[in-house]
Amino acid sequence: MSGIAKLRKVELRTVAEEIGLVVNEGMKKSELRRLIEDSDVFKNDNEAVKSAVEDVLENRNKKSDQDSEIEIERLKIERIKLELQLAQVKANGNNTSFDQGCKSEPEESLDSLIKSVRTLTIKPPKAKSVLSTKADASDVVNNSPSGGKNTKQSSTLSPQ
Repeated sequence: MSGIAKLRKVELRTVAEEIGLVVNEGMKKSELRRLIEDSDVFKNDNEAVKSAVEDVLENRNKKSDQDSEIEIERLKIERIKLELQLAQVKANGNNTSFDQGCKSEPEESLDSLIKSVRTLTIKPPKAKSVLSTKADASDVVNNSPSGGKNTKQSSTLSPQ
């Protein structure tokens, strides 16, 4: 039965106990599976074993769903805490800043942190290669208004 292969050791122990088998504390997963598969209940009343396996799998799914919900709630609480800290920093920054137009130190560090995060999350634009070969570079120099001669003006190449 393929359903038994999916079960964990604790779940196999539960199935074995539900179908009335005696389980020793130190039994390995393979021994538990063999015990269930070799039992008369498994051979004669496969539906009872199947029902026990389905119950165990249903309990596992419920527990997994509950754990997921708990994790989501934990993350929401963490986010609220961080928002509260941000509000406190802003409030403290507004109360302690008496300078005209000057930001307090925590607000400056917060602004710099926000800017750095924005900088890190912005994708750099794909730069087009202006000069792909040495021949292209010599064409640019030779076709310049100065005729390739050195001048005091420095020109910069910009992508088009």
